[in-house]
Amino acid sequence: MLAFIIPLKSSQVSSSWELVCKLFERTLKSVCNQTSTEYQVIVVCHEKPEIQFNSPQITYLQVDFPIPGAEYASKEKDKMLKMQAGLLHAQKINASHVMFVDADDCVSKHLAKFVSQNLGENGWFFGKGYDYREDTGVLRKRNKNLHLRTNTSHVVKIDLLQPEMKLLPDEVKHGSCVLYHIDTTSMLSKHGTPLKVLPFRGVIYVTDNGENMWWSQDAIGTSNNGIYKSILTILKNLYHFLITQPVTDSIRDEFGLYKLSN
Repeated sequence: MLAFIIPLKSSQVSSSWELVCKLFERTLKSVCNQTSTEYQVIVVCHEKPEIQFNSPQITYLQVDFPIPGAEYASKEKDKMLKMQAGLLHAQKINASHVMFVDADDCVSKHLAKFVSQNLGENGWFFGKGYDYREDTGVLRKRNKNLHLRTNTSHVVKIDLLQPEMKLLPDEVKHGSCVLYHIDTTSMLSKHGTPLKVLPFRGVIYVTDNGENMWWSQDAIGTSNNGIYKSILTILKNLYHFLITQPVTDSIRDEFGLYKLSN
């Protein structure tokens, strides 16, 4: 059984809690659109999101970790703590494999069935997928190294994560982060348990939605002067234009991607 683990940011550090909930609800619908019932969804959050969608395969784990500060490192630690809490719960429900999913991305509906048919495998990394810019509705293919750009990019046999991540429930309880954001593919390969490339596009990596922790237009604007920012924006927009493709009905169906209402 595949456990999808979704860490959700707190309303107290959200620019717009309403937007966070809309993005999360789309992600949740995407994850629960699996063609197999051999999966569970573990959402780790401070506050339960204000959404209408629900499923018996969804579990909400509410935590009381300290609310992170405005710094990226603090937000990242909060995310890692939630990921680890979700991983510990996945152990309790005897998941064979786990997948961490960012709360704004969309995933292929074929993942749970694929895992159920390959339970003996170490896991897979997502070399291929899509990028989707929420602000412009632009979709583009990624044909390699997508797993180095987003957390939503690995399915891993849960047994392989236990010794490396040093899963200690007491440390999670007391807010000590022992699960780190690392290149899982390289780490497992070095330990003799390499992952395979997922043989299909597994994820739509959503960017520029106003709530991303990084890779946003705002982040570019605060780190460069006006002229440099303008040049980067022009080049980025041109690059997107040259490699974009339409959001087809088949992509909408497989990934559950839809345009959010204002």
